[in-house]
Amino acid sequence: MYEKKIASIYNFFAFNNIILYMENSKIVFFDGVCNFCNVTVDFVWKHNKSRNLYYVSLQSDIAKEKLLKRGVNDIKLRTIYYDDGYSVYQKSQAIFMILTNLDGIFYPLLGKIALIIPRIISDYLYDIISKNRYSIMGKRDSCRIPSIEEEEYFLDQKSNT
Repeated sequence: MYEKKIASIYNFFAFNNIILYMENSKIVFFDGVCNFCNVTVDFVWKHNKSRNLYYVSLQSDIAKEKLLKRGVNDIKLRTIYYDDGYSVYQKSQAIFMILTNLDGIFYPLLGKIALIIPRIISDYLYDIISKNRYSIMGKRDSCRIPSIEEEEYFLDQKSNT
């Protein structure tokens, strides 16, 4: 009887490990086949030495499950999402909140200052770029494969291993 309970508990944690791991984490959700988006993620990775951000491609099941759980019912590939563990931000607000997590003084300050820009204006500019993102830098055939160093922080890759 006890062995069955232990096996059941183990299976629960093995099955839900990724979801539990994601609770209260700061997560960037991005279009995994978009070159512009991947360059942006590379920039964020390079300037986030504290490694307090995790990444998930919007094409993954984990992204769909997590965003639906957080109340985002209409997931759009041309939208970046940022979940800080408390709120989910979209479009320009997500970019500004991500900037607040980067190293140094400049990027966090820029992110905080940018948050005072009226959202209608910042999202309008975001929409122009996002509609043309494939024209600007192209598109990949498949989602990015993180380096060995990055693997731990790309949660959709953790589920594939």
